Amino acid sequence: MHLLRVRSFQGRIFLAILVVVLLPAGVAVAGGALTLKSIGTTTGTLGAWDAVAQSGRRLLDAIDSSGVADPTISAAADAHRQALSESVRFSRFYAFFVDRAVAALPLAALIVGLVVAALAFLTARRLARGFGRPVAELAGWTERIAREEPLPPEADDPADVEELRVLRSALRRMAGEIEDGRRRAVENARMRSWTNLARRVAHEIKNPLTPMRMAATTLAKGRDGPAAEAARVLVEEIERLDEMARTFSQYGKMPEGPRSLVDLGELLAGLATQHATASISVEVHAEGAVLVEAHYDALERAFRNLVMNAVEAQEGCPSGRVDVHVEKDETSAVVRVEDRGPGVPTELLDDIWNPDVTTKRRGTGLGLALVRQTMRHHEGEVAVANRPEGGAVFTVRLPLGPPEPPGTPTPPLA
Repeated sequence: MHLLRVRSFQGRIFLAILVVVLLPAGVAVAGGALTLKSIGTTTGTLGAWDAVAQSGRRLLDAIDSSGVADPTISAAADAHRQALSESVRFSRFYAFFVDRAVAALPLAALIVGLVVAALAFLTARRLARGFGRPVAELAGWTERIAREEPLPPEADDPADVEELRVLRSALRRMAGEIEDGRRRAVENARMRSWTNLARRVAHEIKNPLTPMRMAATTLAKGRDGPAAEAARVLVEEIERLDEMARTFSQYGKMPEGPRSLVDLGELLAGLATQHATASISVEVHAEGAVLVEAHYDALERAFRNLVMNAVEAQEGCPSGRVDVHVEKDETSAVVRVEDRGPGVPTELLDDIWNPDVTTKRRGTGLGLALVRQTMRHHEGEVAVANRPEGGAVFTVRLPLGPPEPPGTPTPPLA
């Protein structure tokens, strides 16, 4: 019952080890003391030696009284008498020593028991600390995880046992997975907020656009000079608002239905032809057919955003170039879109995917958010980095699709 009242793990380990060590040691000391006492009591008396001495004396007295004149017998009797006397003297000394030892045996047993108890106490405390310290440390790790604090850096401790190393590694993995889950939950909540907002904005913008376009077109008819220029500007801005409304309505709305095999090299080659300009070339480097299973329109829209961003980042340069590399490894298709513009500001590298972040003067901030949303919808990922030579590189990874059956027609480029 007393062991159950100890609440700390270290205290329970200490008491358990102490009991396990002390009980056998106490039994061994007590048993040894009783055995020695029994042996000493049994063998330490002079009963047997007294009987031998008395029978020997009677034999020697009989020899002496018989008047035997044989010198050999007399010499043997004298030697026996001397040996018998010496044996009795040693027996009495042994009996004296055993009596004193038996009398001091309880004290000696107590001292040995105390020494064993002290050694057991020190051993139990050391072992309890050895078991309790890692448990307390790992309990502190769980509190850090609950408070969203970073775990201590990894350190190679030779004294650690394999099980503790495995447990620490498992806690680190769990902390990383929990952090990823929290980040995804925040991103999903933000995306839901922006999706609802974007749809409301798209709805509010689309309603007046049609009559505004009709009015601007009517105003431009039959006019020239400043009035015609003003009407043209109105039509252009209405078209821009219409494009913005379509972008808003697309955010958070992923395509449904079956997917088809898409050759990324052909898709990007078509986008390169559409978006290359007189001063900025778009070159696609593809390693044969790189196929993924995807919704073609959504994937084309996402890559169009990346190619257009790369071209627009070099506007004003006398000669620019966008390199699009299409590669694959054992499990993934990899697309890298590289430009030679100013690159992405360092402070925006992590936030550039948020819907409210844009580096364009007239951008909506939804383009790259749609790109990431589309890639994740296709079980892929997209990342951005600045090139050491200047410019930015966007890297897309998508799961490879199955090989295309022979004779399968390629989807037309939009």
